[in-house]
Amino acid sequence: MGYWKKSWKSRDGSVQIVDKYHSQKMQPKNPLIREKRRKRTAGASTPTQEQVNLRHRVDRLTRLLLDNFEAGDWWITFKLADAVGEKTFRREYEKMLRRMRDAYRKAGHELKYIAVLENLSGRGRMHGHIIVNNVQPFSVLKKMMRAAWQLGDCHIKPYGGEVMDAQRLASYMCKEDVIGKAIRERKKLMTAARNGGKVDGRQLKKLDRIIVGERSRICPSTNLVRTKPKKEVVSRAETYREEIRAPRGYHVVKELSYNGWTVDGYPYQHAVYERDG
Repeated sequence: MGYWKKSWKSRDGSVQIVDKYHSQKMQPKNPLIREKRRKRTAGASTPTQEQVNLRHRVDRLTRLLLDNFEAGDWWITFKLADAVGEKTFRREYEKMLRRMRDAYRKAGHELKYIAVLENLSGRGRMHGHIIVNNVQPFSVLKKMMRAAWQLGDCHIKPYGGEVMDAQRLASYMCKEDVIGKAIRERKKLMTAARNGGKVDGRQLKKLDRIIVGERSRICPSTNLVRTKPKKEVVSRAETYREEIRAPRGYHVVKELSYNGWTVDGYPYQHAVYERDG
């Protein structure tokens, strides 16, 4: 029957992401391949739906960054000089965006951004990050940010623009490390409980709070490009090869490419290619 193939290419064509996978409706007819699949899916490596959802959230944000931002754009952290309430923080954040839009338009440009607000639930001091398009000298941007954010300091860094920069930034904004660790630890506790072991209910509640409470609020501007993946059925072959080969003119980003399994235990391949040069 073949397999599914989902392909995505960034707006400028510098990055391609290709997912290949089987599903209940799309499996190999060859019994040898099917048996091979069944043996390999038996194990503890199958992800939970929460892990899959978190990975998809990071992947979507990575694609949004690759579509809209490039090397030389700015990653800005805005902090509080003094503690304020959440309502005040959100109000001042909205004022900051309005001031930034006005400053960009006065210079003849449109502001593009993705922002994330952190620690709104009370863990640590509230702060935020925002990536913006670079349309003016650093000295002008610094002066603009001082006028736009009036509750504390701003720290400005250049954005690298490569696929690994986008992935690391998306992972950070989605709190993948913290939430992913909590999901894995809770999975171990639940597995132990199913096997007759004792489980600390307080620890489970703590992990639940981390999974829910650490989820950041990501705020993209409405003028961003959103290139959609293309999904198709590949029926000319029983399955795909496990070796990941880059198309001509691209190389495999090995740190982000892998063979794994879907939440239902079917083979899955995620391949990321970056244009040479």
